[in-house]
Amino acid sequence: MKRKQNGFTLVELLVVVAIIALLIGLLLPALSKAQRTAKSLQDSANISQIHKGFLTWANQDDRGRLPIPGLVKRKQVPGAGPNGAAVYVPGQGEEDLAQNNTANLYSSMIAKEFITPEVLISPVETNPVVRRHENYNRNAYNPSATNPTFWDTGHLANIFRAADGQATSACHTSYAHLAIHGERKKFTWSNKADGTRPIMGNRGTFKGAFSGTNYQKSYTLAFHAPDDTWEGNVCYGDNHVSLERSVVPDNVQYECGAINLKKDNIFAYQDFASCNQGGSTGGDTWMCIAIGSPNATTYAEAPEKLTDGTNPT
Repeated sequence: MKRKQNGFTLVELLVVVAIIALLIGLLLPALSKAQRTAKSLQDSANISQIHKGFLTWANQDDRGRLPIPGLVKRKQVPGAGPNGAAVYVPGQGEEDLAQNNTANLYSSMIAKEFITPEVLISPVETNPVVRRHENYNRNAYNPSATNPTFWDTGHLANIFRAADGQATSACHTSYAHLAIHGERKKFTWSNKADGTRPIMGNRGTFKGAFSGTNYQKSYTLAFHAPDDTWEGNVCYGDNHVSLERSVVPDNVQYECGAINLKKDNIFAYQDFASCNQGGSTGGDTWMCIAIGSPNATTYAEAPEKLTDGTNPT
């Protein structure tokens, strides 16, 4: 009598392996899509949380203004100190416009614990120079000192830091915000902004490009699927977040003089040049990562190196 053999034959084993490979091939795209969806949802939650921090700040302001670094670190008051010296006086002094850049905005919020450093980094981030500020110096906040300090100046928000495009330097935020400048700041940077006014969100292409090299090779195209077109989460004045599929959303419009409710590129100020006297002081939507020392007529946007290492134009 023949003994029954245990185990699989080679053919049976190959069939099982083929079935497993087929199942993996079917499941991986679904898992990848689910993972990207989860990251997009977390990105939306980050943006909403930051804006809630803005609104909490504004609720403590007598005019309902969202955080303005130049009103936190004001100019010294001439003649207010000993022997007529100019000194810092809490709650007094002119707004220091030079403070109103992105690094100071977010750093001032971290210093007063309205947000944390980790929420400023998007889970859909693709640029290697953007990473969390691991060692934020909370002791830098000392407003009662003789020479008061209000935030950690080591918090960086210049996405064009590394000259070679490598991650040897850091930008500590993924997110753009409405330029704290001109009529935008006066009329929109407050807790009274409505659901058609973008306040912050995923950054866009440099100067709002939607064609050409600045668009095709932008890191921002890989934020959300698909990878060949820009999509981004944008938070509006009423705190709702919408995944927009264009840098020119359908519901964002601008009116100025002879311009009657025209769609607005939310990452550019050049589309309404006749209304933007002084270059960037208009009231249309312009979200960016701001660098340098703004003044009454100038507000500089950080250019982001393209994926091939070249500079945007």
